[in-house]
Amino acid sequence: MSISRDIWLITNEGSGSVREELLADLHEACERSSLCIAERTTFPSEEIPSPAELDQRGIDTVVTLGGDGTINAVVAALAGWGGAVLPLPGGTQNLLPKRVHGEAGVHEVIEAFARGNARRVRPQIIRSSKGIALAGLLVGPGTSWNEVREALRAADAGAMLTAAGAAIQNTAGQPPVRIRQPDAGAPEGYPIVELMPHAGGIEIAAYHARTGADFVAQTWALLRQEFREGPHDTLGPFQETTLASTGAQPLDLLLDGEPAHGDATETFALDKCPVDLIATLAQED
Repeated sequence: MSISRDIWLITNEGSGSVREELLADLHEACERSSLCIAERTTFPSEEIPSPAELDQRGIDTVVTLGGDGTINAVVAALAGWGGAVLPLPGGTQNLLPKRVHGEAGVHEVIEAFARGNARRVRPQIIRSSKGIALAGLLVGPGTSWNEVREALRAADAGAMLTAAGAAIQNTAGQPPVRIRQPDAGAPEGYPIVELMPHAGGIEIAAYHARTGADFVAQTWALLRQEFREGPHDTLGPFQETTLASTGAQPLDLLLDGEPAHGDATETFALDKCPVDLIATLAQED
């Protein structure tokens, strides 16, 4: 008979794919793998457990089932902890789980972890004065498309149309963002800049709409939250980069999909994840 291992589960039932059916599948996978959900936290209505609380309960593994923003909040709260976080794909894009698990689903990840086919890693992340980004961040007036995403998540057609109209106006009418250091990209700036951490540095995708066709393509890509399909310049990798508003206005940020208010100039640096993550991929990027 296998020995049961206690885990602390943190879920966000507001995330894109976290539904009762998926939670039931997770419970079934844990039972088959001799993993015991000793404690469960529903974020954000309940507080993330502290490192001291986890240590007191003798739990060395926190499992997250939510989106990239949920994982970000858990990692930030557990910075410096001696245990590890196992992020499961439970959101809309699941960019961080894909970094450490590839396209594997909840069942495959849990089974690999239980069999010992997993390892602790400290992947590269991006650190800023406003927080960390584990999978990536967006900067610029185009981040207003996040409101469209939230309306889609809530299945509110009226709010989605209103948010889409405001997002188009902000993207086209607000001061763009330029890459100040190192001096790279278009001097006139971009409506939205994406930063992605990799082992070799920060890669930048700077999205533009220089022609009418570009604007249509970019609007369609933003509407579907498929930013990388829009016309863009690829820059980097850089160990550190400074972005600035061309209008000296505060920068709008999305850190792992969660909004934050930046200063008119913000510096973003490559750093190590502040707590161990559990990866089932043989090698992360």
